[in-house]
Amino acid sequence: MAQVRFSGNVTASDGSAVPGVSVRLSNTSTGAVTDATGKYSFTANVQPGNYTMEFSGIGFKAMRRAVSVSGSAVSVDMVMEEDVLKMDEIVVIGSSLRQSRKQLGNTVNSVNAKQLTNTGSGNLGAALQGKVPGAQITQTSGDPSGGISVRMRGTSTIKGSSEPLYVVDGVVVSNATTNVTNLNVGSGGDIGTNRMADINPADIEKIDVIPGASASAIYGSRASNGVVLITTKAGKQGQLKVDFSTSIAMNELRKKVYISTYGKQFGSTALRLGNISDGPGNTVTYTRPDGQTRKLSTDLVDVTRYDYQDQIFRTGLGTDNYVSVSGGSEKTKYYFSGGYYYNQGIIRNTDFRRFNFKTRIDQTINDYISVSGGLAYSNTFSNEKPNGNVFWSPINAINITNNIYNIEERDVSGNLKNVEPTRVNPLSVIEDMHLTQAVSRTISDVQLKIRPVKGLNIDYILGVDNFSQEGRNLIEKYPYIAAQEGLGYAASAMVNSFLINNDVNISYNTNFGDFSSLTTAGFNHQYQKITGLFNEGRDLLNGITTINGAAVRLDPRYTDDQRQVFGGFLQQTFGYKNIFFLTGAARVDGATTFPKDTRTYFYPKVSGSWNISEMGFWKDFSNTWFTSARVRGSWGLAGNLTGIGTYERFSTYLSGSINGIATYNLNTQLGNEFVEPERSSELEFGTDLSFLNNRLGIIFTIYDKKIVGSSLLVDRVLAPSSGGSARTENVGNLTNKGWELGINANPFAGKDFSWSIGASVSRNKNLVTSSSQVTPISLPNPTGATSVILAGQPVGVFYGNYFERDAKGGMSLDAQGRPIAAINNPTQKVLLRKVIGSPHPDWILSFSNNLSYKKLSLSILFDGALGQEVFNADRRTRQGVGIGDYSEKELKGELPRGYIFAIYNTEEWRVESGSYVKLREVALSYELPKFAKFIKSSSVSLVGRNLVSFDTYDGYDPETNAAGNASVLRGLDFGNVPIPRTYQLSFRASF
Repeated sequence: MAQVRFSGNVTASDGSAVPGVSVRLSNTSTGAVTDATGKYSFTANVQPGNYTMEFSGIGFKAMRRAVSVSGSAVSVDMVMEEDVLKMDEIVVIGSSLRQSRKQLGNTVNSVNAKQLTNTGSGNLGAALQGKVPGAQITQTSGDPSGGISVRMRGTSTIKGSSEPLYVVDGVVVSNATTNVTNLNVGSGGDIGTNRMADINPADIEKIDVIPGASASAIYGSRASNGVVLITTKAGKQGQLKVDFSTSIAMNELRKKVYISTYGKQFGSTALRLGNISDGPGNTVTYTRPDGQTRKLSTDLVDVTRYDYQDQIFRTGLGTDNYVSVSGGSEKTKYYFSGGYYYNQGIIRNTDFRRFNFKTRIDQTINDYISVSGGLAYSNTFSNEKPNGNVFWSPINAINITNNIYNIEERDVSGNLKNVEPTRVNPLSVIEDMHLTQAVSRTISDVQLKIRPVKGLNIDYILGVDNFSQEGRNLIEKYPYIAAQEGLGYAASAMVNSFLINNDVNISYNTNFGDFSSLTTAGFNHQYQKITGLFNEGRDLLNGITTINGAAVRLDPRYTDDQRQVFGGFLQQTFGYKNIFFLTGAARVDGATTFPKDTRTYFYPKVSGSWNISEMGFWKDFSNTWFTSARVRGSWGLAGNLTGIGTYERFSTYLSGSINGIATYNLNTQLGNEFVEPERSSELEFGTDLSFLNNRLGIIFTIYDKKIVGSSLLVDRVLAPSSGGSARTENVGNLTNKGWELGINANPFAGKDFSWSIGASVSRNKNLVTSSSQVTPISLPNPTGATSVILAGQPVGVFYGNYFERDAKGGMSLDAQGRPIAAINNPTQKVLLRKVIGSPHPDWILSFSNNLSYKKLSLSILFDGALGQEVFNADRRTRQGVGIGDYSEKELKGELPRGYIFAIYNTEEWRVESGSYVKLREVALSYELPKFAKFIKSSSVSLVGRNLVSFDTYDGYDPETNAAGNASVLRGLDFGNVPIPRTYQLSFRASF
């Protein structure tokens, strides 16, 4: 064998250079990637003879070129052909399984590294917004660590999680959202940060998203919500390469809500909730239809009002820095990177910091064996403020406090003064409440690949995801009397998670005549252990900030959760002439959550793909306007283990005492030894069409996803005679039906100027088809929203009292012009209730434009959701306190006295349209002229994120959610931190 150097240039049809094209010698791991000028070069130890070189790049057809090796150098140039549908692109479909897109009978959406940069966000989930057709990706909070929810093809469970499964380099990883900073859950809800925030988007090469159960059945009981497969960057053969980037960012409040500064108040300055409370002096008596009566003051007193938003919000700064070193030889390739990300929140005294370090080594032992190993370490720390609580949340504190006080006033000792007897000074939330969270995490893997004979591949992956999460909460003792934790509060929490995966996959690929066969078998074992230790203390001594110094110690809690998931699968794909592909798969999965006798379940899958344009007749039929066509279909069954806890099948006992004697009593939440995992089936059909010489592509998919076997997990209410109040049972069904449309176009592609367009729109209808009871099942939450489960309705709809309507649909008004709430009859005066809104969007859409002229490029991304409602609890609070727009109109006499009291407890008034379309990203980049020999390329860019929101919402942001990424509690606004507008200036260079 001799060492041969392969080199050449790769260009597009217009002659422009194409960077990022993978060039490989067929049936080997030897190859390179084209640089910014389209050049490639690599060496390989080969014998003289005939070989095939393969060229593949995103947006282009896979190209092959036969070459003859007879000397020490081979030069091959390649002109790539555009492929707007990316049918030849290799996508990840399993831990180590890869197939070309045209072989698959289901949708796989891909996002490349370039799309994840220049987004204005250091959060991986946020960087995906608007880039995955059909996926509803929302930022649930504007906190600097930014909780993200990913929902693909609707809500698929009630008790569990509807978030997808995440796999990094073949390793299943945790995306848990664990509350460690607000242990006092009785006083509100906490949004929390999910663990995808630990991953640096700059380390990612590509993300493949499998949206449904029909495609993800090989993951068995964990994949009914879809799978997100993340491939991180690795070294490539060639000279040492250094990539560097740095940026500075500015975050600002996108809009303020209306706060009244009108200098009048009803009754007196001491009267709280003057618009809805009995008042002094001259009054008017008003009785609502439900019988509640108030004597409302009509006297007006002069007051000075303040806009407290100016005291809690700020302009935050941030920076994102990254450097990587990569390269390698034919046998050894390496990648090292480090990153530092810092982001200040728009709420004062909040921020998020992340350090990332990553390495990956790939070593070819010989022609048959190769090994690789990767280690990613992240360390994050955040300063937070409470969410979703009337007294603790900064935003709720300013909503619930009458704005007639100067909250910046201090006593002679410099302490903040009291504002109202039952409230906390909003600035005390900013200055005296300290919530911190620290996470240390490693994701590591070792992979062995064996190729004993041609076509046979044996892969073994050992992966570990390990993190510790520590939260601390300190509320200093107030210098004034406060109703909530006025004597001080301290809490700490430590959560440790250890997740280990073992995967073995064996595949055999062979051809016989016009037919091809790919047989894959695999086994997976996963072990997870999560422990938690939680401590709380109240009534702190002066100057004491620890739990040990608390006068009242709450009972500490310790949790230990261990679970194993195991399974094996077999998948067979047959192909004919690159025209027809048929795949069948079956997996048997088990989990220690369930009894031994009923522990395993069967998850099958079948799919097919017909590439019509590969048929012989197509050359005669096709023309320049209709280039290619494919139809596909798939069906699969997958499960969801998140709906039931590891030990939830067991009944438990609670400790207590009677007359000083220790006792144990049966928990009223009974166990259920017959519980099963939720299982979903999905049927999917679609077509992929391209037109105008591959310049226009259309991808359309229709799907029907449903819970099978009445396996939906619900907490069923029990009769008192059972000895308990509720039990988790498989007693329900729900469905998600919809379609997805994606459009990609390249209207112009020239050497100096190019223009590409992307658009997607999807529609999903969610429906609970059966439940454990006919009457609505209420879902408790901190906002007071009447979210329910009700058969015949989407999951988590708003169900509450409402206004009478006239013949034209307008609100009925009494003689004074006050809205009238609907009641059953004038005698009983019971408020009627009905479905008053749904948090689920009817439409999810995105639209992108990418233009480049010579060294200048511009990208614009819009995305949005239409048709959903939001339960705006903040709106009600502001009106009742007297600082809202309606309350101001009542003070001015523009609305009749008693108007606010009439609408205050009518839940329909708190539900409003949550539809929005956002200008999500605008990025302007310029490739700098080469100013130094050692710099291969460099660029500067200016990015704007969340610049504009087109909505009619009477709040900060309809995208956020007070319940975070909860499965069924959606569309709740109660002290939510708004998503900031961000500007980022970046510099990138390659050496």
